[in-house]
Amino acid sequence: MPRRVAVTVLTLLLWPAFTASAQDWRAGVDPRVELMSILFRLAGNNEYNQCRIPAYDKAVESWFAPYRDHEAVRLARGLGIGFDDPMKLAVYVTDIDSLAERVPFDGPGIHLYDGWDAGKARAFLNAARAFVADTRFKDFLASQQPLYQATKARLQAFVETKADLPWFSGFFGGATPGRFVIIPGMANGGPSYAADFLAPGRAAEIYSIPGVWNVDAESLPVFDADWRNLLVHEFVHSYCGPIVDKFAPRMEKAARQIYQPVADAMRRQAYMSWKALFEESMVRAVVVRYANDHDGPDAARKIIRQENAHSFFWIGDLSDLLGGYQKNRQQYPTLESFMPRVAQFFDDLAPRMGELTARYQPRVVSITPPDGAQDVDPNLKEVVVRFSVPMSPGAPNRDPRFLAPRFDKTGTVLTLPVVLEPDHDYQLPLLWPDGRPFLSADGAPLPATSVRFRTRAAPQ
Repeated sequence: MPRRVAVTVLTLLLWPAFTASAQDWRAGVDPRVELMSILFRLAGNNEYNQCRIPAYDKAVESWFAPYRDHEAVRLARGLGIGFDDPMKLAVYVTDIDSLAERVPFDGPGIHLYDGWDAGKARAFLNAARAFVADTRFKDFLASQQPLYQATKARLQAFVETKADLPWFSGFFGGATPGRFVIIPGMANGGPSYAADFLAPGRAAEIYSIPGVWNVDAESLPVFDADWRNLLVHEFVHSYCGPIVDKFAPRMEKAARQIYQPVADAMRRQAYMSWKALFEESMVRAVVVRYANDHDGPDAARKIIRQENAHSFFWIGDLSDLLGGYQKNRQQYPTLESFMPRVAQFFDDLAPRMGELTARYQPRVVSITPPDGAQDVDPNLKEVVVRFSVPMSPGAPNRDPRFLAPRFDKTGTVLTLPVVLEPDHDYQLPLLWPDGRPFLSADGAPLPATSVRFRTRAAPQ
């Protein structure tokens, strides 16, 4: 009995309501989110296997590893879904005690998103109820109460002092959508998600669920400007989603043309369609406006550079366009009223994509010795790589026998001192040590590139 009381108190403490500048919000760890994250972690989804809180990661693994073949995990594995779908189901259930439907899933006006239908969701939740009981999930929550409470206290202080929630309604125009709900994805690591609870006759809730990827020396979550930008990003999705849906038919032709030259980079980020590119473009440009308004132009430029690294090369220009919208609110009272200008921006961008990718996308112009050479002098002392644009300095991942590289003053020539042996094959991937792509000075990624050659045999 004492254990059960402790869990009940924990659940209540996670969800107090607050008012910040007349905007209703709440923040804290959500057991529903943690349950879905752990289920899809056990199912093997890569995006749910990135926990960055060491002690929590170890606790989750130790507690739940024996249940990888539980019926709920098998169902999760077989659903063929991931990323935001589990989070979007989480916000439509009441709590982990019952996993009951907050509103009937097949009721009028209810949309559980593309990854779910009422039948699938009910079958999965039925198994998830058994998982909660069989794994003593509530006991696990109780065991993590000190971490959850410390996280909640830090997060609430952060929101109260660093998050300008009324800004969203001011920027987008129109009515406030209801309650903001901010949930740190404790088990999620880097990936972050947006979700909404929308039901006829019920107050709307918009959710930002940024993952927790940064901890301090005590292994407690750190909430900083970068984390706030993700929080903003996910809330913006809730505002931009309906606008994108409304204007998608108008945007399809141009967005398809824009998608094609960057399709590989988009797919690596799980943006599988032109519509996803359109929405992400809008969201990312609005985040730049938020950063500009709160942290200044240097912070905005930093984000733009990060977007270049994700092959969203047009975000800086789109942000500038939205800056014009902010200055002309008398003519454009809402972002929706400004969307014809945005549509024209994408129309103009589509035929320029070749020029834009050539401007930003780095490529290797030449390599000495040439890639694939088979008769390289083993006395060679350096490999020289020339790029089409200035690159961000740093050491690419290399064979241990390759010594420290150096760039010239232009940033376009990379010299790699080497010590070679006769009759050996060499391969040098131009990657950061953790596998990230080599970046231009503007932040754009170098396509997968390696230097390969073979040294000639020693004289007999």
